[in-house]
Amino acid sequence: MKKLSKLLIAVLALVATAFAPVANVFAEEGENNAWLQVAPVSSRVKLLPGSNNEYSIVVTNNGENELRFSASVAPYTVIDESYNLSFTNETLRTQLTHWIKFVNPDGSITDKFVASVAPNSDIAINYRVSVPDSVPAGGQYAVILVQTETDQNVEGAGVQTIPRVGVVIYGRTDGETEEKSELISFNIPTFMTEGKVSASSVIKNTGNVDFEAKYSFSVKSIIGKELFAVNDKSNIILPDTQRKEEFVWEETPTIGIFQVSYKAEAHGQVLKDETVFVMILPVYLIVIMILLLTIIIIWIIMLIRKRKERKSRLLV
Repeated sequence: MKKLSKLLIAVLALVATAFAPVANVFAEEGENNAWLQVAPVSSRVKLLPGSNNEYSIVVTNNGENELRFSASVAPYTVIDESYNLSFTNETLRTQLTHWIKFVNPDGSITDKFVASVAPNSDIAINYRVSVPDSVPAGGQYAVILVQTETDQNVEGAGVQTIPRVGVVIYGRTDGETEEKSELISFNIPTFMTEGKVSASSVIKNTGNVDFEAKYSFSVKSIIGKELFAVNDKSNIILPDTQRKEEFVWEETPTIGIFQVSYKAEAHGQVLKDETVFVMILPVYLIVIMILLLTIIIIWIIMLIRKRKERKSRLLV
């Protein structure tokens, strides 16, 4: 029976190798507004108690018409572990929202900056971060939202889509900082009857400042040929939140055995690094194998009985 089991495993591995696809390289295509652009996409600021520092962002109009826009500040928070964003929820980590004011050309301060930029031109927006004398230790987060201003009096305007882009402001106070993380989950499905090869993890930030989590994911054939890989993908995880990351091999075949490697890191340390064999076996093939195995077992039982009958006849 051991020889029979080894034979079945060898046959299955041979079938899996035959169905293994040729390696492909994928590139994600990001969406980009063709005429309203803001740089940089994020900024890090040092929040010293009692300090007043000025920074700037640049709004670019790549269109053919003059662009009127406004800039305002909102809280930067996340709703769930999928990191869906909220620009309305305020927490102890979004006090930075109230410390940012825009500087007009005449030097006055305003909560909302409104201006126009000519076609194929750009304009700088200056903003001031005024930190109070007493601030909580750790990270503070806000977002500067830049959106086009539309004429509400235009007839027939109806429902309009207003382009809006954001610049995330990551602030860090001068107090005691704690960079801590916890790996909540780490999963690589190893047996499937259908679906795609995947891996996922959830990392929780248990400290008081944001940090960068890094991930690597690869799929190889059973003979070691690389079929798909994503190396050094990174995400920012804010304090008091947890973030889920998932990788999927979109061109997974319907049958096969693969080596899947997945690694999650934070603070320069590996939280978990695992390599497993993943088997995809359709239901119809399982049924065929069960029937085949059943037939083989019945055949073996019949063969054993015949041998016993021959031995008993010889003894007589």
